[in-house]
Amino acid sequence: MAYTSFFRDADVLDAIGALVVPWASAQREIKVWDAGCATGEEAYSLAMVFAERLDPFTIRNLRILATDREESAFPQFEDRINQGRYRSLELMWVPEALRSTYFQATEEPGVFEAVSTLRDCIRYQRHDLLTLVPPEEGFALVVCKNVLMHCPLEMQAPIVSMFHGVLRPGGYLAFDGFQSLPEANTGQFEPVEPGLPLFRRRVGDP
Repeated sequence: MAYTSFFRDADVLDAIGALVVPWASAQREIKVWDAGCATGEEAYSLAMVFAERLDPFTIRNLRILATDREESAFPQFEDRINQGRYRSLELMWVPEALRSTYFQATEEPGVFEAVSTLRDCIRYQRHDLLTLVPPEEGFALVVCKNVLMHCPLEMQAPIVSMFHGVLRPGGYLAFDGFQSLPEANTGQFEPVEPGLPLFRRRVGDP
């Protein structure tokens, strides 16, 4: 079972809000790739981080592509993400101010639904990172948490190179706190600050 939760690695999300959102907000289309989205909590956390810092007009430019290698014939990830429905226990890590703003009660007791502002900017697509074929290009931010460590060791650097290739110059790559940048990729990215798993594609790279 894939593991995810709302607002994990809060320090990375804070840095995304402080650094990535202002930089990306000037772009005509703000594209974010959540690679390894599972049931969508990460994608919705990112949507809230952006929504809190973008005006009502600019938020329309936000496109979050949530992908995962879903092996089941039943699209459980896609259904959860499209519906944006989560139980109160799943929302326990969402700050109260954000929960009351971006989620509303449904007819089902204990189940809340994300507002359309969030749902409309998130799209699910089935994708296998091991193919090394990116789903799209031109991203301002790629987020890959609790995924890379489960890939074969020899595939990790090529996957990060793929992320590098789909990022805009100066775009950002975020990991979880347990994942470090493969040594082979250190020339492609620079750390935002020591100890923080947030990296920026080096400006001027081809």
